[in-house]
Amino acid sequence: MQNEWSNISEKFKCQWIAPERTGSRKIAEILSYFGFTNDGKPLFSSNQHKYTHEVYFDKEYEDYKLICNARNPYAKTLAIYKNFYKTGILIGSKENFKRFVFEDLRLGRTVKMVQRPILNRKIDYIIKLETIVEDLQKIPFIIEKFSSEKIALIASHGKPLRDWEEYYDQETKDVVYSYTSHLFEMWGYER
Repeated sequence: MQNEWSNISEKFKCQWIAPERTGSRKIAEILSYFGFTNDGKPLFSSNQHKYTHEVYFDKEYEDYKLICNARNPYAKTLAIYKNFYKTGILIGSKENFKRFVFEDLRLGRTVKMVQRPILNRKIDYIIKLETIVEDLQKIPFIIEKFSSEKIALIASHGKPLRDWEEYYDQETKDVVYSYTSHLFEMWGYER
């Protein structure tokens, strides 16, 4: 069955969850090699990405293993801010990020992105952006096909991970944590 709300491999019986700003483009490219699709189309083909950040569980796939991208929720929130506020008055400074967290986050579509995914199922494989190579090596169908060196080569993110800590004080951390505590627990990050 084709489903535009799920990133699926029928061959490996896996569903991939791709939250925003967690390295999803890179993982889509890798999983496309293994036949993962969205709405019957490869996740990545002809330099085009075709996957969803939405999370949908179809009964047809309830026995499929779950693969989920992850990123430290503090870093993920900062990356969402930087992605949506590239110009204008909110860009750049720690003060503007704090304003985003306290005033804008709860109002718009960004809160859904910051909080996603909210799951009621166990994740079988977590691919943390910070440990992408090591985590990919834990997925049986990937390590059976690629050596550790090849995984390191294809998983190269291409962008340095920015230090998120300089943008936070304890008050800002507390607010972001209130939105994302489930992600800290589910993905295994420390508060």
